[in-house]
Amino acid sequence: MPDSDKPYILLVDDTEANLRLLGPLLRAEGWAVAAATRGDQAMQLIARRVPDLLLLDIMMPEMDGFEVCRRLRAAPATRDLPILFITALNDEENIVRGFSEGAQDYIAKPFRQTELIARIRTHLALSQATRRAEKQAADLTRLNADKDRFFSIIAHDLRSPLAGLLGLSETLSANLEEFNPAEIGDATNEMAQAARNLYQLLENLLEWSQLQTGRMECRPERIDLVTMLAESVELFKPLAVQKQITIRLDAKPAVAWADRRMMHTVFRNLLSNALKFTPTGGNVTLRSYADAQQAVVEFHDNGIGIAPEFLKNLFLPESKASSRTGTEGERGTGLGLVLCRDLLERAGGRITACSETLQGSTFTVSLPKPV
Repeated sequence: MPDSDKPYILLVDDTEANLRLLGPLLRAEGWAVAAATRGDQAMQLIARRVPDLLLLDIMMPEMDGFEVCRRLRAAPATRDLPILFITALNDEENIVRGFSEGAQDYIAKPFRQTELIARIRTHLALSQATRRAEKQAADLTRLNADKDRFFSIIAHDLRSPLAGLLGLSETLSANLEEFNPAEIGDATNEMAQAARNLYQLLENLLEWSQLQTGRMECRPERIDLVTMLAESVELFKPLAVQKQITIRLDAKPAVAWADRRMMHTVFRNLLSNALKFTPTGGNVTLRSYADAQQAVVEFHDNGIGIAPEFLKNLFLPESKASSRTGTEGERGTGLGLVLCRDLLERAGGRITACSETLQGSTFTVSLPKPV
């Protein structure tokens, strides 16, 4: 297989003398070169790796160059492959047919070496520029979607709970003498829950924005996952007590190679979600273990679960399942799971989920182990 770091050119010509002439000429320019003497052989090579440019003879037995070009243009993976016909058929009819089949250029035999090299350079440069433009367009589309989502969260998911928190605190402050101790306790608990939700949302927003703009560095180190899970349990113990949910820690020794701050964020979000969607009196179990390839953490709950139609898109920004309210009316935006996915991808890990409606959910985090 040609060097993957160099532009890769595939030569297709049924005359081996032409291949012996062209091969060294192109390699001298620093390009990787492969050769085929038949159309079907060329298609097999292209199936294994799509070249950066195809130099294609027209007159070949069984499958001629026109047919090769037609098939390549019909396949999504090779639709934009630069194809240059190189042939002795230089009459107008064949030239027109070659362009109609999808060739970008046409070089007549016998060719001039300087002209051939110049045309190949031009088409390679054009192809690279097109790919860069397509990537930039895709990146811009993604960034615009992220920006829209970011502003939507700020406009709705921050403003609404802030307005509720402000209204409740103002009512309580202005009419304190009208409330009995039990009502004041309920109101302050509600305010505290709203404040916790807002704080977590703000943390997620800040970390997600840093991640999207490339300002969050990934600094991997050895992480004892048992210790980190225990820290997460301590962090959420007051909330678990409030909802009367039992958190079980079933942790076997497991060490991961990951960024500590990122994993704190992932574990915080997953445990928060498990508590949010588990009803009063329910159970949440955190497990850890390691196999030969990876370290694994599982967050399992016996809560309300996720419907199958939402599960497949759970980690996408547009997922509606991850923005549901919790069993006590806790608000969610879905940003937490998107952030978990992005952080784990940056760390070389992955996240998966399995769930059944009313049967609970299990989120599994897989992380690389130290070398």
